[in-house]
Amino acid sequence: MTWRLLAGGIAIVTALLISVALGLATQGVVATSNSFLAGLSVLTGSGFAHAASFVASRRPESVGRTAERSALLAIVIGALTGVLAATVGPRILPTLPVLWWQVAIALPFAQAGQLGLGLQQGLGSSRGYVAIYVAQPLAAFATAAMAALVSNRTEQPSEWASLIVMVPFIAQGVISMIGWTRMPRRGAAEPVGALISYTARIYPSAVAHYLSYRLDLILVSALLGATAAGLYSLALNGVDAVARVGQTAATVLFRRFSEAAVSQGARLARRGASAAGGLSLLVGVALGVIVSLFAARGGEVRVLGQLLLLLAVGGAGISAWTVLATYLAANNQLAAAARVNFLLLVTSVALYVSLIPMIGVYGGAIGTSVGLGLAAVLGYREVSRFGGSKRVAGAGATLLRKPFGK
Repeated sequence: MTWRLLAGGIAIVTALLISVALGLATQGVVATSNSFLAGLSVLTGSGFAHAASFVASRRPESVGRTAERSALLAIVIGALTGVLAATVGPRILPTLPVLWWQVAIALPFAQAGQLGLGLQQGLGSSRGYVAIYVAQPLAAFATAAMAALVSNRTEQPSEWASLIVMVPFIAQGVISMIGWTRMPRRGAAEPVGALISYTARIYPSAVAHYLSYRLDLILVSALLGATAAGLYSLALNGVDAVARVGQTAATVLFRRFSEAAVSQGARLARRGASAAGGLSLLVGVALGVIVSLFAARGGEVRVLGQLLLLLAVGGAGISAWTVLATYLAANNQLAAAARVNFLLLVTSVALYVSLIPMIGVYGGAIGTSVGLGLAAVLGYREVSRFGGSKRVAGAGATLLRKPFGK
């Protein structure tokens, strides 16, 4: 948790550094490009990270061979998708401030990084996970700091935006690849078809969750411009930092969720979600209050403080829901997670479309908090329902399709 919160703090400092030294327009372009990059990663299976985590937690002896197969397929798909997006994107979304070819270059490395995170999570390797996870924000900060030293603030996006988008994901992907060479290869690799099958079943849920969580920034960017997107992205960086509380709890507890009895695991998930959500709410409110104390420094600071306060509920909601969704994924309850995420998507999009054109960035913050708060409540209900069921022991031959013999 310390390392993840540190990474969140570095991300906030990086966004502030870009905004102050290079301008809000540059921050808007970087944030929108990164959001679009993350969206393409989710749309192409996030490097099979979920399936890799599931397999690694149950068959650690052969994880190295599985990683090689997954990596080859994920990187090729990422490269082809990036080229397609860079070719078609500017034509169908001309008003979106996205660095299309930079996104195309970074996407294969992003997929490699996601796969590496999934493998380390499944193995329960804190050191490996931290190394891959922290590489991206550290590289982003280093690149932004270099840009701040040699460039000035302008009203137009800086030429350094390209490197700020690409370098962090390249660094993360390379470190992830180095980690694969040290993983055990004693057994046969999991068939590619099984990995794709598991990823396909979790895919609708992952896409719905991402769209509900980042469509607000994309709409703000498209409707209000890069400068407004830059300001809004600063508030979202605060939410991302707070959400790392839940992400940490989910990462640490994944193996416990997969190994514990149903009732015990469900109780642990509910307790973990409540603790993570409560702590995230306190931290989110504290961030908003601290920034609001400096409101006299200008209208942009005042708006940022208000956005952070509005998004505090969203930070708590995503922390709690991340823990609950991880429990459901670890126990192959992907349909339950999908139900919650689709309701989250419908609610969030309806609020985004109706509120952002009316009240601007505040509409995005309201839609995000309401949607994620609802997801936490529904997720708690799904876990409680599954906690009352009985797990049936199953055969290893159907590990990914029917891991408990159902």
